Amino acid sequence: MIRVIHTFGALPDGLLDEVRALRGRVEQAEVYSTLVAGEEEHALALLFADERGYGDLLRGITDHPVLHDLLRCTDTGTAIYRRVPYALDGAVWRPAERPDPAVMWPARGPVDIVIQGAYEAGPEMRDLTAREISDTRREPGCLTYAWYENVELPNHLMLLETWADQQIYDAHWFGRTATAGYRGDSGRRPTPPERGEPVREFYRSQRFEFHYGRMLPVDVRDYSRTVEWSAS
Repeated sequence: MIRVIHTFGALPDGLLDEVRALRGRVEQAEVYSTLVAGEEEHALALLFADERGYGDLLRGITDHPVLHDLLRCTDTGTAIYRRVPYALDGAVWRPAERPDPAVMWPARGPVDIVIQGAYEAGPEMRDLTAREISDTRREPGCLTYAWYENVELPNHLMLLETWADQQIYDAHWFGRTATAGYRGDSGRRPTPPERGEPVREFYRSQRFEFHYGRMLPVDVRDYSRTVEWSAS
């Protein structure tokens, strides 16, 4: 599957209608709004069965004028990955469907994390999550840390994280483990979601820009003319 995350500021009129219309054609299409008071930030989470499905959307993007305009906006961030769900095994996050590895694949650049789930309602959950966001953003090497709520499904949340590199993320994770007693309960008690499934995804960061109907790497040094690389 292909995971796509778009981040942007204000929610454009008509985007939610276009997203709802997409749901019969894609694996997931959900709009989220930040839980951080005073910030106007939204995210669109998309999931496609394969790269062909995402390509079909891009080739027909003019049929979705609001999304088309959003992708052309310079303030819209885009991340695209081959989707890999993870599960916690002891103190290590491992691909959920990966057999015992004989190869340690290299970390590379910033670490992106996507977490989606539904949680029991309650003001404590929101207060503790707001404090968690503030505390985490102060950590060294934290580039992005934001919890979002589905604009249609209350208490269905998505966390987007970006850490400067693997060493920084390791320090963050082991620091979280060591300070669990100090930090206390997160306040987020999982409950079955109304749509989709709970998931945790880890990626080597990949950022893209929309140009003339195509998604291209943000860094032009990542362009390739002689090798058509597969999704990663």
